[in-house]
Amino acid sequence: MQEKENQEELVHQVEEVREELREEEKKIRELEEKVSKLEHIARVANQRYVDLQREMELFKERYRRDLEEQRKYGYEKLALDLLEIVDNFERAFASASEELSTYMTGFQLIYRELKRVLEKYGIREMELEGKEFDPYLAEAVEKDYTSDVPPNTVIKVIRKGYMIHDRVLRPAKVIVSVQEEEIT
Repeated sequence: MQEKENQEELVHQVEEVREELREEEKKIRELEEKVSKLEHIARVANQRYVDLQREMELFKERYRRDLEEQRKYGYEKLALDLLEIVDNFERAFASASEELSTYMTGFQLIYRELKRVLEKYGIREMELEGKEFDPYLAEAVEKDYTSDVPPNTVIKVIRKGYMIHDRVLRPAKVIVSVQEEEIT
């Protein structure tokens, strides 16, 4: 009987150990699931961090380019106003008489200095006369038939055009040659 009780006790203990083992296995599975979820969260967080870092680098580059462009082209409005003064000087030179030659010399010095300052900031005159008409550089204000030059050639510049670095600051106003049958 003692043996039977011992056996029953052993069976009972084995059952308890098995139950504890099942509970521990269940806890292990739960912990493995938690670890798996946490690993997934960590991967997602790391990928988001990498994405944000890349986005920040792109933002920095775009900001740097914007600052560079602002530095390079930020004075366009001032330059356009100064070009009106240049135009007025050129008109005054064209209509000046010989009696005003001393004044003209002074004005020419001021004009050259103004042009030098504009060139210092990357503002330069476009040379278009005699070249093929480009609508990105000039505005055709008149058409004229001239057999001396091929069609679509700038015959005369009415108002000079200017570039600021590699951009058109002010398009020129020009007269363009056309074939005779095009004039209406």
